[in-house]
Amino acid sequence: MSWQRCLARNLNPEMVQTARISEHGIEIRRKYNRKLIEVAKPFLERLYQLVKGSGFVVILLDHEACILELLGDQYILDQNSNFQIGEFWDEENKGTNAMGLVKIEEKPLQVFATEHFSRMNHGITCSGAPIRGENGEMIGILDVSGDYHHAHAHTLGMVVAAAEAIENLLRLESANAEIVRAYNNVNAILQSMSEGLISFDEAGRITRLNPVAYKILHINSESYKGQLIGDLLKNSYISTVMLNEGRTIIDREISLDTGYGQVRFLFSGQPIIDKNLEVCGGVAILREIKNVHRLVNRIVGARAHFTFEDIIGQSASLLKSIQVAKAVADSMSSIYLQGESGTGKEMFAQALHNASPVSRGPFVAINCAAIPRELMESELFGYEEGAFTGAKRGGRPGKFELANGGTIFLDEVGDMPLETQVSLLRVLQEKQVVRIGGFKPIAVTIRVIAATNRDLKEEVRRGNFREDLYYRLNVINISVPPLRHRKGDILLLVDYYIHKFSQLLHLPLSELDRKTAQALENYFWPGNVRELSNAIERAVNLAKGRIITTEHLPESLQGLSEPPAQAKSNVSSMGELEKTLIIEALDMAGWNITHCASALGIARNTLYRKLRKYHISIPNA
Repeated sequence: MSWQRCLARNLNPEMVQTARISEHGIEIRRKYNRKLIEVAKPFLERLYQLVKGSGFVVILLDHEACILELLGDQYILDQNSNFQIGEFWDEENKGTNAMGLVKIEEKPLQVFATEHFSRMNHGITCSGAPIRGENGEMIGILDVSGDYHHAHAHTLGMVVAAAEAIENLLRLESANAEIVRAYNNVNAILQSMSEGLISFDEAGRITRLNPVAYKILHINSESYKGQLIGDLLKNSYISTVMLNEGRTIIDREISLDTGYGQVRFLFSGQPIIDKNLEVCGGVAILREIKNVHRLVNRIVGARAHFTFEDIIGQSASLLKSIQVAKAVADSMSSIYLQGESGTGKEMFAQALHNASPVSRGPFVAINCAAIPRELMESELFGYEEGAFTGAKRGGRPGKFELANGGTIFLDEVGDMPLETQVSLLRVLQEKQVVRIGGFKPIAVTIRVIAATNRDLKEEVRRGNFREDLYYRLNVINISVPPLRHRKGDILLLVDYYIHKFSQLLHLPLSELDRKTAQALENYFWPGNVRELSNAIERAVNLAKGRIITTEHLPESLQGLSEPPAQAKSNVSSMGELEKTLIIEALDMAGWNITHCASALGIARNTLYRKLRKYHISIPNA
């Protein structure tokens, strides 16, 4: 069959065609087959030692039958000038020969003497075998050629054995390279992880820690060797659950006392099970509590968005408050914000936080009036697992822990129960939190800002607020003025809210007529800026880009384009005016507390307090 192909190609049996690539081509091919040459070379040398002196040459070719490497007796090389690196020994150029046939049929072959198509090769015998890569494809050819008088019956067997040995070594090196790559990949992952990682064997002996684990546990790279994980973490529960019971541990909170102080982290561990379903080791992930809290705060939005530049107004009373706030913002002293509901106390608190040394930390706000009395302490200070019926498994951090490294804003602090005030005072004094049901103190570094619309001095006098806590909170007092004391700021705020709500509602920009502007300026604003915001949002919705008139305002503001004569003559104080306006609002709301509070832009609790303050009774209540 091979001779027929040669005749069909019009090859001349009286001569051998030379087909050699350039030196540059040789360099490229050898570089491409570098791994094959490196692995095969020792086998070529071993084969040559077996046939040395008997007129043979050992040849390594690529998959196209181009010679890459050869070793041989000099005289056989001199007799056959085609035995050179870069020469092609395929059937197309050299006619029938073992190397060319192996390229075509991809199996071991021997061509003896006169079986060669070219008469010039009748004096040699060629024994060739394919070399296959790890995927089974032929990547090269190994051949031993020489004087047919000295050919041995086992020559082809030696070539086949050597080719298989080369294949095995290539596979082994490929596997080793893959293991090294996998190890390097795993090592890179371990080095770049933001969590700590510990691996350990079936006895619990630690086998590896990554750099983050060193940092969390405050240990060096040598001190952990030979230690049991239970001893390192001072927690026998881990070994019992993971190694003895083969169970997974998820987010178990651990506190550990080290030479550098207390460290707290979440521990998650996974046992490794072998083919016999027995535990042969495990891995554990450590996450620092502060990083977990940072993530929680980011998810729940525990950030301050407002700065002092966001506080709108030019009135002297407001500017004075801003000036004081800016002056003390870079201090860590407690701040007490006093002002009516809706005046913007939380905006001041956020601005203070953003100008403080802990501005990169969380800003956690909590409304003390909105939390049921029985849940107040667990909300503020957290609880341990099993502290009470219904306690969340694993416990739960309180707001003070979540605010660690940042600011906690205690709004409506005057509504805090007396028993919680005692615990709060202890936290402020000791700068430590102890969870309900726990015993380990947790150090916290926090800027405390408290706010209330009550007169805390009066509450202290009545016995509703602890005097020592009052002085602890009231280190720096900032009064946030009510809107009625900021007459020059009303239209500035109106303009701001018209632009804001027009943009939010995708409506054309509305304008105020003179009468409406006068009505807004004449109004008492018991709900302060919050009530003004609600009133303008309503007006923008109703005006839909047209001029805002008094009919677009809430009913309590309509007809106030002129100062009310009755109020001028009969009302002798601001308090009486507020009382009068509340009664009017109640009348318009049909004495419905919810509707009245909404119209005034204040909370129901605030309205109830004002009703008690002015001794206003609700009919049939």
